[in-house]
Amino acid sequence: MVADKRRQEILQLIERYGSIRISNLGKMFDVTDMTIRRDIDHLSEQGLVRRVHGGAVHEGSVHERVPNGTEQNLNLATTFLKRNREYVAQKKNIGALAQDFVEDGKTIIIDGGSTNECFARMIDPKKKLRIITHGINIAWILSGNENHDLFVAGGILNRLTMTFSGAEVREMYGELNADTLFIAASGLSLDKGLTDPSWYDTSIKKAMIRASKKVILLIDSHKFNLVSSRTFASVDELDCIVTDEQLNPSIREKYTEAGVNLLSA
Repeated sequence: MVADKRRQEILQLIERYGSIRISNLGKMFDVTDMTIRRDIDHLSEQGLVRRVHGGAVHEGSVHERVPNGTEQNLNLATTFLKRNREYVAQKKNIGALAQDFVEDGKTIIIDGGSTNECFARMIDPKKKLRIITHGINIAWILSGNENHDLFVAGGILNRLTMTFSGAEVREMYGELNADTLFIAASGLSLDKGLTDPSWYDTSIKKAMIRASKKVILLIDSHKFNLVSSRTFASVDELDCIVTDEQLNPSIREKYTEAGVNLLSA
């Protein structure tokens, strides 16, 4: 079994049971404990699990207090839906403003993420478009538009982001030539550029950028000057940043002075 597939299965087991021991995983996958430790370290670096003595616990789930005083474990899919309910007005404004970059007859790539989901919902169904995505939520939203030729890059499903990842996705983007990419990021700074905690996601984002003539970042204002663990692009690689009206004026001024093309609703 290749490492990527084994690590995804390990993540699914930890997600299901909340925690798991390294010795049990070694027996299950017929590999050494050292190999499992490397797998756990890899998942831990992405912020998906937390390494503990003798095993790992689930980092992607959160705990919510319920009326009877007990704690209820929420899975990754629930965490994704919770993020979708955050900054809703800002995300809708960003999605609407970004429609100006959707040109009839063009090939566009839409990254995953809740802001890009708002953007996808607003795309004019009358426009003739070729749309490529690896976001399962994005694909579902656009699946009913007959004027849109929809291509979905499939691989291993990351429930934290509802996107597919893996070599299959990177290879598909590596073969494409798109007009415009609408990309997302977990953090943005002038110094560190566009950042994300997941190795799987950042390698795919790099492939999408290489495949596109124009790159548009859709990002809400609270993510400015946040830095996550892995940089996948510099600000110079962007043609435009689309954000919301709540961006701090001093931050806006710094980005404008740096020559960044920044639009806000």
